Amino acid sequence: MDLKGNLNPSNLLHELYFVKEKWLSFQEFFDHYFALFKDRIKNQFSFSSHESFSDGLRARLYRTQFGFLTEYHAFLLSSILFTKENVYRNPILDQQGVDFQIKYCGNLFNIHIFVDTPRAWHFRNYKSAFKNVEKTEGIHVNLPYSLKEGRFNSLRFLKNGFGVYTEKYFDHFKSEIISGKIKNNNITGTNENGFIYSH
Repeated sequence: MDLKGNLNPSNLLHELYFVKEKWLSFQEFFDHYFALFKDRIKNQFSFSSHESFSDGLRARLYRTQFGFLTEYHAFLLSSILFTKENVYRNPILDQQGVDFQIKYCGNLFNIHIFVDTPRAWHFRNYKSAFKNVEKTEGIHVNLPYSLKEGRFNSLRFLKNGFGVYTEKYFDHFKSEIISGKIKNNNITGTNENGFIYSH
């Protein structure tokens, strides 16, 4: 399901977490979204049965909510490392394909958060090529996270199984900015630790 516009669950998650500071479990979020949009989704998409509709929507919202939570944690970690005044996000940036922005060392960095898998990289490259994601002013930085253990960008898993970024990963990213390695115009490059940046 490509849930666009008002149906985009990221818009509702932004309102709940960033505006209302209201935390919902997955089931609570699913019920809330379903109550708001079920009729519109049923009219827009075709399903063979109620079960396939419910299961498909549930899977789509599950991926979105937990991806959003990982992004939310990256945003909070950046707010600590770069100070709250230098880190910014809103739904308009999200529609442009930018998860959040960091202003630091005289540059504007557009941060892209996603899982480090071939499928996610394919989608990220597709957005760059066909959805004008790179049109937002600033340096675009991919910060992929790995679900596998033992990698530099591996997530740290909490007791409940949810994965979050490590401070080590973001400390290194900050040191790369300070050293001037992520600032060159018209360059697309990858350093030894997996940061990929372009302007």
